[in-house]
Amino acid sequence: MYKKNKLLIVLVTAVLLTITACSNSDSKQSTASNTSTSESAMEDGPLVKYDPPIELRSVKAEVDKSLLQSGDTTEENVWTRAYSKDLGIDIKYDWIVAPGNVNDKMNVTLASGDLPDLMTVTTTQLKQLIDADKVEDLTEVYNKYATPLLKKYVEADDKIGMKSVTINDKLYGIPNYTGILDNAPVLWIRSDWMKKLNLQAPKTTDDLIAIAKAFVEQDPDGNGKNDTQGLILSKGLQQESNLQPTGFFNGFHAQLGIWVKASSGKYVYSSTQPQVKEALYKMQQMYKDGLIDKEFGTKDVAKAFEAANANKAGMFFGPMYAPFQVGELVGKDKSVDWAAFPIVSADGKPVLAQEPAPNSNSYVVRKGYEHPEALIKLLNFQVDKMYGENSATERKKYTGDNDQGWQGAVVSILPPNKNTAAQEHITEALKSKDPSKLNVEEKGYYDNILKFRDGDRSQWWNERIFGPDSSQAVLKYYRDNNLLINDAFIYAPTDAMDSKKATLDKLELETFTKIIYGASSIDDFDKFVSDWKKLGGDAITEEVNTILSK
Repeated sequence: MYKKNKLLIVLVTAVLLTITACSNSDSKQSTASNTSTSESAMEDGPLVKYDPPIELRSVKAEVDKSLLQSGDTTEENVWTRAYSKDLGIDIKYDWIVAPGNVNDKMNVTLASGDLPDLMTVTTTQLKQLIDADKVEDLTEVYNKYATPLLKKYVEADDKIGMKSVTINDKLYGIPNYTGILDNAPVLWIRSDWMKKLNLQAPKTTDDLIAIAKAFVEQDPDGNGKNDTQGLILSKGLQQESNLQPTGFFNGFHAQLGIWVKASSGKYVYSSTQPQVKEALYKMQQMYKDGLIDKEFGTKDVAKAFEAANANKAGMFFGPMYAPFQVGELVGKDKSVDWAAFPIVSADGKPVLAQEPAPNSNSYVVRKGYEHPEALIKLLNFQVDKMYGENSATERKKYTGDNDQGWQGAVVSILPPNKNTAAQEHITEALKSKDPSKLNVEEKGYYDNILKFRDGDRSQWWNERIFGPDSSQAVLKYYRDNNLLINDAFIYAPTDAMDSKKATLDKLELETFTKIIYGASSIDDFDKFVSDWKKLGGDAITEEVNTILSK
């Protein structure tokens, strides 16, 4: 298409020069200048290659080699080679660190002032960059270069993902928006243990507690020892993404760490609401009864999951992709299985699963970088290869047999809420034994589910995420029954948040942990609420309501 455009430009230019041959010298110069400018603008476009090539410095979380093609690395892979060959963009990484260290490393980078050209940042880091005038306004290059397909993904769900990166009508980042479904908490339980102990699926919080008690007291691992756990927790509580005890609190019609609209019409911080006290009290009782790891307050997520992969724990609230956290044992022992369930209610009334802010990360460009449009071109390239017209033949070249190779891309955007739709399509295909209507990605999951059912344990996660009884089926249940509640405040941190939120978050975590441990009375929750308001919570609440009332 671009070759045809270039030929058209040449023909138009020739005609213009012929028409103006008899004009005066000034007219000739003006026409030639205008034609040159027009040609330059028309030659550029969403996927036009830079010639000569340009260099782009970036940073990245290390990608597990099992997700990349043979011989590829995070630094040099099928994507980086294609960027150079097809776009004329040579990627150079200033640093590559383990995923868990990215945020700390980025904070150090921002403090140093030596910024890469392209970065992935949180909303807090983005605000810091904007306040310091260190990030490019991408409004113009996004409007000019983004393909319709990229815009479809970025602007999904009424552009909710763009709100946190747009200030004064200026777009300072491209949100890595995944939709409003995938981060809701799911209840994961060792289904083989349930079967062994003749336990039914939980319908209430009391059922959940009874299952946890059975896991602790009835020797589900069969080793004759009292060494198994009920509910897995980690020291981060709601501040962790891979463990989400928020699901337990949701069962009491409480939410943690988000902003919700109260009956008064005002927005309130959910962790300070009275329902939270009820959930904490119940969790305190569970801890006292030995249903929760006695040392959870000292363990990070990785350490907490060690118990699950050592056959010593049987229940947790986690995201839809939790099978990746507990798949180690599944691969070793064919008798092991986990099942996904909706969160359960403490009082029998319908409960709402809480969703965090729809996106916490965005792609930004350093202020002063000569080619800010390069970010848009890189994203255009990725969505085109994976979801464009030629994805049926192109996708596998970049994502590999496991379809996870997209993680090697320097930046990527996936279709929001695509996973729940995929589960619906795959379930129907499995039922009819006809995968002909599946897209490339869905067909990959479908094939892998069949491999798992034929005995390939490495493909178990496909069944538990996309199969008929899976985490995506739970999320579909939430969606279809309007059982989701979103964080109302999805914008950059307010001024009071910048100065007070870290202190308040620490207060919340310490108070809740002590209450669960039994080191503090449940009534200390009331003191927490009072202190939270005095130490900056009231100021933050005022700012939040001012912003949300506009």
